[in-house]
Amino acid sequence: MLTSEEIESIRVRLNNSIKTKIRPRRIRAIRVNPTSQLLPPLFIEVGKVCRNLEAGAPPEEVLAIFESSTFLVITRSRGLNNNLPYFFSKEDVHEVMEMKQ
Repeated sequence: MLTSEEIESIRVRLNNSIKTKIRPRRIRAIRVNPTSQLLPPLFIEVGKVCRNLEAGAPPEEVLAIFESSTFLVITRSRGLNNNLPYFFSKEDVHEVMEMKQ
């Protein structure tokens, strides 16, 4: 699991690199029904391993989920460092669960 400081650092970096405002909302999980025929419905939860984040991608642990004009899913190989996260359109996300305070 990432610390609050690490999550904020990633949020600021992505905010600057993709040039869009990333909301500070703390998301625990999203339920996605991708319009892409290559992906099945997904339940993506922070701290859990998820498969099919992208067609042909290996299963990965989800480290964080951010919301901007799309939803950004952070894993060790996507979004943690200087690479881009997995993106899911708002139209494909049917449920958002926030972190409990």
